Amino acid sequence: MRRRRRAGPGKALLILILLALFLFLFNRQIKPVVESIASSEAKIKAVTIINGAVLDELDKNGVTYQSLVSVDRGEDGSVLSITTNTVEMNRLKSKIISAVQDCMNKTREETEGIPLGTLMGSHLFHGRGPKIYLRLTLAGNVTADFRSVFDSAGINQTRHQIFLDIHTGVYSFLPGFYASTDVDTNMVVAETVIVGAVPEFVADIKK
Repeated sequence: MRRRRRAGPGKALLILILLALFLFLFNRQIKPVVESIASSEAKIKAVTIINGAVLDELDKNGVTYQSLVSVDRGEDGSVLSITTNTVEMNRLKSKIISAVQDCMNKTREETEGIPLGTLMGSHLFHGRGPKIYLRLTLAGNVTADFRSVFDSAGINQTRHQIFLDIHTGVYSFLPGFYASTDVDTNMVVAETVIVGAVPEFVADIKK
């Protein structure tokens, strides 16, 4: 019986050099691309879930501008004050945060198939090749805050929009990879056009 020849020192050294070169190129070129794509996919998924949950909650609660804000006018029709319904806004914010968190928990783990050519960062092979499955974990605490924006909507008209800014964190995993992404998105909860001059001190209102 023939004995297998053991790899000589030169061959072993060559293998180590090639392995080191592969790891160097992998960490320098491929890994950043994979992490960027993983973060992007996780963010897209999270924003879709958040937007859907917020729209459902707004529709369920029949939210209108009048249910959140009161505009008081003087006898001449001028705007005296714009008052937010703090209790209602806090209640709505609490419900939305809870709804978003529930939706995130229900879809806590998602898998997305990414073509190998895309993961390699190649423009030529983008979207081609077998799919590598990326596991997305949607986790982290959801926070939200209201924000008012006033801008001109024409002569003697002011548009008032109430935004809900939402923040959460998502995580994505591939064998040997881990990426965390902060997700910030916002949606218009209510808006109206106020006819008449709005004093500057009123326009500074925030909630």
